[in-house]
Amino acid sequence: MTRMGNQHRLDHLFFSGLAVLISAAGLSGFWFTYFAPIIDKAYPPAGFPLHLHGWSFFLWLVLFPLQAILIGRRRQALHRTLGKVSVILVLIMTLTGLLVVSARAAEAARNGEPLIWLLYAPIILANLVLFVAFYIASIRMALTNRWQAHKRLMIVASGIGVGAGVSRWVMVISGFHPLSIPVGILSCSLFLMIGVAYDALTRRSVHPAYWIGLATFIFVLVPLIPQVSQGNVDWVNQWLAPLGEQLRFLYDPQPTVEF
Repeated sequence: MTRMGNQHRLDHLFFSGLAVLISAAGLSGFWFTYFAPIIDKAYPPAGFPLHLHGWSFFLWLVLFPLQAILIGRRRQALHRTLGKVSVILVLIMTLTGLLVVSARAAEAARNGEPLIWLLYAPIILANLVLFVAFYIASIRMALTNRWQAHKRLMIVASGIGVGAGVSRWVMVISGFHPLSIPVGILSCSLFLMIGVAYDALTRRSVHPAYWIGLATFIFVLVPLIPQVSQGNVDWVNQWLAPLGEQLRFLYDPQPTVEF
């Protein structure tokens, strides 16, 4: 087998494995606070938009590693077909995510609780926006046949996107500590660091997609932690809560659902 063939096989194993790891981390985190309560019929009333958001994200996380495996096995046609489904799922997840987060922020501003949304709605929103931004960039790279950038940007997008699921892991482990959400979101930078390490070991250089992704953790997400800058959090909430009030006719959150 040629050196290029060896590199292709190694890349396939690595990116498929990392995609499985990222999806597993996100899906398993939601088990504690979403899937298990639904199975036990203990999940409180939440409204259709929240469930649509959750299940579209679930399906996307299932498709993500499957697509990585398919492209590694040179099943490009099926990969592209599932890619179109993936775009639809991301669109649904984004619109419903914006609706739920803004409605929660509006509810918290109106009632003074749940406190978790007063504090962390901005970083949750930023996490969603960054996921979408890197996902769009990844699709753009695929459309222009820049495959090395495409698959790394997908790692960045998915690594950022599973922050909500990983946060739930931290919640359970820490006994629902107030910092569970930012710690969970920021800890997902470890997925990007794994990519950095792989590039450094196999190519002796690191693709810029990883550095850009890591920079967003530092310069976009960290400043939205209330313990770092309450002013930034308040500034985002000033326009996020009114947006939620305007969209209230689409989704009026049940007060029994905290997160």
